[in-house]
Amino acid sequence: MASVDSEFVLLVSELLAPLGHIRPRRMFGAVGLYCDGAFFAIISDDVLYLKGDAQTKDRFDAMGMQPFAVPSGRPVTLSYFEVPGEWLDNEEQLLEFATLALGAARRSQAHKGRTAKT
Repeated sequence: MASVDSEFVLLVSELLAPLGHIRPRRMFGAVGLYCDGAFFAIISDDVLYLKGDAQTKDRFDAMGMQPFAVPSGRPVTLSYFEVPGEWLDNEEQLLEFATLALGAARRSQAHKGRTAKT
């Protein structure tokens, strides 16, 4: 079971702190990362995945970021994409793409809010 106090989760949370209040939460055997209430990243097996959408797809694809596959035994992928490990040593690039992911998460929240009201 994933731990919100693992060294990797704490490191990533610290690296992403310039974006806002980062809060890790255990979920489906992984850890979800929230920034100011927006679910924008997943950590699974010490790999960081960032939220993507139609607006970020081309940038994420260009960087070769692979989708997160739910470890359930059946082929289910989510719109979260693998961050290359070397980005943890390049804070500028990590924050650039994490900002894109945060935007995707906020757009998703806004869309869900609009659909719930209709």
